[in-house]
Amino acid sequence: MSEFLRVERAGARATIWIDRQPKMNTMTVAMRNEFPGIFAALEADDGVRVIVIRGAGGKAFSAGGDVAEFLTLAPADLELWGDTLSAAERCRKPVIAAIDGYTMGAGLELAVACDFRVATLRSEFAFPEVRLGMIPGSGGTQRALRLMGMTRGKLFMMTGQRISAERAEAWGLITQAVPNDTLDETVAALAGELAERAPLALRTLKMVLNRGAEAPLETALELERKAYAWLRSTHDYAEGVTAFLEKRPPRYTGR
Repeated sequence: MSEFLRVERAGARATIWIDRQPKMNTMTVAMRNEFPGIFAALEADDGVRVIVIRGAGGKAFSAGGDVAEFLTLAPADLELWGDTLSAAERCRKPVIAAIDGYTMGAGLELAVACDFRVATLRSEFAFPEVRLGMIPGSGGTQRALRLMGMTRGKLFMMTGQRISAERAEAWGLITQAVPNDTLDETVAALAGELAERAPLALRTLKMVLNRGAEAPLETALELERKAYAWLRSTHDYAEGVTAFLEKRPPRYTGR
């Protein structure tokens, strides 16, 4: 792992830190290329139930990509580099972006690939690529569009404007905007709640929601029905029902 990315574990939660503070946590190509491996390792770790990703320093989640590298890359290099930031979405465990500060460009693309985005009120968001003669190229256009809708998405991306956390929440770009001093508390509470849920049910639900959202309704409904039926064969399904009937907390194992 590079000097700019690190993973910390606390109980069932793993936190991926982006720590390149002198550069506002901007991400180099080498950093981006590490994300698939990091997420794959955490997904394979049965002790981890929730993943949090955040930027160090309190000034930026990530201010984007390292612009100095852009002209050193060939078109063939750029065609696939966006797939690295999709690792958060592909991961079958819940992923929370804990945002404090500037979240721009590739940093915002990483955030919208997560399942939840909790941000401090001082945070700001933008896709400034159009101001540099380019467009978001790591999933930002499509994920933001699906979160914000076409009208707001075009205004946001085609002007490259910067918006506040309050507006980002109102537009559906982030899950929740919280007071600056409550980010840790809010993220810990959400992570704790998710960690208590049945892991197989969570990963199945994430898949059904992500894939069903873009499928025809009948296809999505069939996906849901088959996923539900498959869960019936798991220990966690039986444990959840039994615990409810016995009026006790469930003990989920992920099996």
